[in-house]
Amino acid sequence: MALLSALESSGFSTWLRESNSIWGYPTILTLHTVGLALLVGANAVVDLKLLGFAPRLPLEDLSGGFRVMWFGFWLNAVTGALLFAADATTRGTSRLFIGKLFLVGFGVALIVAIRRQAFSTAPQRPRTGRATTLLAATSLVVWIAAIAAGRLMAYVYAS
Repeated sequence: MALLSALESSGFSTWLRESNSIWGYPTILTLHTVGLALLVGANAVVDLKLLGFAPRLPLEDLSGGFRVMWFGFWLNAVTGALLFAADATTRGTSRLFIGKLFLVGFGVALIVAIRRQAFSTAPQRPRTGRATTLLAATSLVVWIAAIAAGRLMAYVYAS
């Protein structure tokens, strides 16, 4: 708890939390939202294709979406750490926040599994099947739950 308190009371965290500057909390939160859109949006396109939507769209054309997902993930990791620092003592001890992190970790593991399962042989010859369909459906549910948990935190911990 002392580490969380020290993090939260740092000069940067205080500025981020209390500043009226547009470059503080609003910008970090906006970048976090953009990262989420890139990560989950690109993932949803791949998942929906694996579930049978857009049958005329070649699956191999979506292999580049994984780069977008990883960019979104790293943008969210950085901005999420900054947002966490602004309120470390509340979020660091919250079951909801820990649950959200678990869901994000599970979602990332599903992205890796889908890439291995569907695109492991070569991006030009993706594979689909029952296991891939199950991974895609699970991925959609996990990301929806992670987003819901993140949004719920804004209301549960509102000042």
